[in-house]
Amino acid sequence: MTLEFPLAHPCRWTNADAVAVPASAKPWLLEEGSLTQKLKKHSNQFSVKLIGQQPATVFDSEFELFQQHHVDTPFAATVREVMLYCDHQPWVFARSIFPLSALTDENLNLSAMGSRSLGQSLFDQADLLRSPFQLTQLEKHHPIAKLNTALHHKQTELWGRRSLFFTSGQRVLVSEFFLSPLPFYAEC
Repeated sequence: MTLEFPLAHPCRWTNADAVAVPASAKPWLLEEGSLTQKLKKHSNQFSVKLIGQQPATVFDSEFELFQQHHVDTPFAATVREVMLYCDHQPWVFARSIFPLSALTDENLNLSAMGSRSLGQSLFDQADLLRSPFQLTQLEKHHPIAKLNTALHHKQTELWGRRSLFFTSGQRVLVSEFFLSPLPFYAEC
């Protein structure tokens, strides 16, 4: 299946402490550690498929989150979208936003990321801080939920989370949408 960049569409986000999260989903949605490491523990083979990475327009809600964390003027942004695979099966769709200035930051090396894990690069930074999570639940008609249906032949509402990472004087917004193969969906 060919995935066209950009794939994501706007959705509504809520602070995690205001959302009733099923107990089985909490270890995935509220885990503050590396999602890459968690996925690696749940599979024999982990891989990243780059859908696209280029300058692109950010959604209003994405820019508002940057503004809440003291990025007060519009900035040129790079949008990166990837699919995270466990044992050759897509488990997570991820969208990341970062200022163009982050591309040339020698610590992050985001311009040469390719199909490597952005999360792994972030969690390798000694000065890494993370904002509180915001959550979303995508309805079945949302384009990412429709993609899940096409990939996994299962129509369901999907959970997503996002947070801002702060490192090397940069801010990187990472949004992760958990597709239906994630173990917690069987228990929700």
